[in-house]
Amino acid sequence: MPVSKPHYVIDLSDEQYKQMVLDLDLPEVEIEGVTPEEARTRSEAGRSALLLLKGTGDQPTWIERLEQLMDGGWPWRQACYIAWSSMPKADRKPETQEELAKQYLNLNSDRAISKWRRKNPAIETMIALLQSAELWDYRADSFKNLIDGMKKAGDDYKFFNHLKLYMEMSGDYVPLTQLAAVLKRKAAGGPHEMDEETIAMLAQGVEELRRDSENSSTPHAEGDEK
Repeated sequence: MPVSKPHYVIDLSDEQYKQMVLDLDLPEVEIEGVTPEEARTRSEAGRSALLLLKGTGDQPTWIERLEQLMDGGWPWRQACYIAWSSMPKADRKPETQEELAKQYLNLNSDRAISKWRRKNPAIETMIALLQSAELWDYRADSFKNLIDGMKKAGDDYKFFNHLKLYMEMSGDYVPLTQLAAVLKRKAAGGPHEMDEETIAMLAQGVEELRRDSENSSTPHAEGDEK
């Protein structure tokens, strides 16, 4: 069954990502001692066979990601490894790097993959970028859920943390522990307009407010004394 194309925030065809590419294809020439012509023939045969799987029941879950990387200038074999490796393990078919090399890259072993990773650290960087990119698909939903929860905080204590997080992000809420720490530092020394005794009293008051707030915000289990 075809897999829908992911809506990544990063554009793999952008010039900054194209600059990560190194031309490290045709590893058979160095690793297996075949001629460049034979290596190119084998590479093209593997690429064509893989792309023919698109839209069939044998299509890898990562084929759309592979095409994006190829459009961004990555050699197809490196793109194949990056696409496969950046998927969650449950979607990483075949299961091993060795099987990937033999089944899809048309290579006799996965030694070429180790060579690419050693010579171009950008491969691991691209894998990490792709692994985190999908988080941004849910960014708008997460903010909406935060706002919805914040609005319910006045009626349901279970949503208090939504309101607290919202106000921390907007800069309208300073935790009492942080305020107490600032006051204590002021009392310990440094330039300030209040005398030490006043600041110490304020710090103590803030600390007591913090404890009272923690005690009052802790929900009682059903049947407990209130």
